[in-house]
Amino acid sequence: MWWVRRTRYWFSTLLYAGGARLRPGRRTASGGLETPGSCGAELQGELDRFGGVSVHLSRHHTLHGLDAAAFRRLLQGAVFDVSTRKVLVVQDRNKLKNMWKFPGGLSEPGEDIADTAVREVFEETGVKSEFRSLLSIRQQHRSPGAFGMSDMYLVCRLQPRSFTINFCQQECLKCEWIDLENLAQTKHTTPITSRVARLLLYGLREGFDKIDLSMEELPAVYTGLFYKLYHRELPESYKAAMGAD
Repeated sequence: MWWVRRTRYWFSTLLYAGGARLRPGRRTASGGLETPGSCGAELQGELDRFGGVSVHLSRHHTLHGLDAAAFRRLLQGAVFDVSTRKVLVVQDRNKLKNMWKFPGGLSEPGEDIADTAVREVFEETGVKSEFRSLLSIRQQHRSPGAFGMSDMYLVCRLQPRSFTINFCQQECLKCEWIDLENLAQTKHTTPITSRVARLLLYGLREGFDKIDLSMEELPAVYTGLFYKLYHRELPESYKAAMGAD
């Protein structure tokens, strides 16, 4: 269960998929309507010294009224086996069109991108994997399934640690290892999946350093805290010439 404690919290619109705007009359995750005076009004943001917009939640009276689902991110894991050139894909159950896509799901509050991708892949397919990089990010506004908020959809590159499929039949209709070139060419897939498949093909040919957004953990401005930065790696020769870490 997710909640927000009544203590000193700062919410940065740059950190989450959802913005700080909560509309009056919006439905919550439980299906009820927001009550006047709870979180129905627009939250007022302030420009902080780091260039971000922050909202001090402790100035608002009913923090428990915030909809947890509005702040979650959807992640998919492209589990690619370099030795066989095959990638793990699923078809969702209860869909009008059964299109191949990468397995994935919602990120839990406080859960890192890498942990979400690995966990969701295992829960849907039974395949264990290891995070390698972030490949792509999709931003979308006014999505019907995002509680009226903007959302972020991230695709990660994962390396398999097991290969036996034992997929969740409640969520998936099919789960298979498919040749990457076939996935890039088939019409029976989603636009994101086909584009990421072509991206993986390019990385396989030219080197994954050309496509990967790798993760680096760095100390935050707040003592004892750290953050994860995703970016393209600099060539070792350039880092040596610049004297960079």
